[in-house]
Amino acid sequence: MSELIIDVSVHLNDQSAKSAQAQWERPLLNRIHTPHTHGSKPISLDDQVSQMDQAGITAALLVATKVGRAGLPGSWHVDPAVVLEATTKYPKRFFGLMGIDPFAGMNGVKELERYIVDHGFVGAHVVPHWFGLSPDDERLFPFYAKCLELDIPIQIHIGSSLIHTPAQQLPSLGSPNSLDEIAYTMPFLKMVATNSGWPWVEELISASNKHENIYVVVDKHPISALGWPMFNFLKSWGMNRVLFGADFPSRRYEEVLAEVNSLGLPEKARPGLMGQNAVDLYKLNF
Repeated sequence: MSELIIDVSVHLNDQSAKSAQAQWERPLLNRIHTPHTHGSKPISLDDQVSQMDQAGITAALLVATKVGRAGLPGSWHVDPAVVLEATTKYPKRFFGLMGIDPFAGMNGVKELERYIVDHGFVGAHVVPHWFGLSPDDERLFPFYAKCLELDIPIQIHIGSSLIHTPAQQLPSLGSPNSLDEIAYTMPFLKMVATNSGWPWVEELISASNKHENIYVVVDKHPISALGWPMFNFLKSWGMNRVLFGADFPSRRYEEVLAEVNSLGLPEKARPGLMGQNAVDLYKLNF
């Protein structure tokens, strides 16, 4: 039986997605390579699945990405209907995550509920610093409350921000300490910290140790570059709270999996990291 591997945070890399970032000086979707080619170019959804097949990726959580306030230069919003088309065409290969725009207010909360209840999305996703907010900003709490009500996890970008475009120069507001206030207020909200918390890796580990409802995605940065504390956390006392992310399409599956294979993880730690923790947390049904 092949290994269960769930990539928990994946973006579309088709022409529409890349066009949305055409004006970015540091686009997120700029490193994917297709077989027998060099450089970067859009790939279709079918090609994306083909790359998953070649790498042995069982399934992926596909984000209806929302970064930046709608209408502002540099903002990037993916229509959730496009993600729904992907999950419909490839059931059990793609599961939808609903992106959140904190400034959408209750209309955004209702949209989140609709895609979870009516269309089977399995979670939410937010990048607060793209909106000039810290994760514990009051404008996000209606969304957190809805996630709690629906019993779904929410991915929250934790870590530093980059300058992808001068049109929106973003302060680094994603400190792991901001999760403390949320956890005290909503101790049963399933928070999934993405971006490995870098450069505040140890602070994120501390937050996850303190609050059982804070999970960690090791993505964006190679695990070997995150240091001994993260490696020790995922192979021992935090093995049930760490999830695998290849950060597709900004990193290639083969390089990410080769890096994981080189870590020498103990046999008991690998199944949870690579897929089982995601299945349990997101209640994925295969």
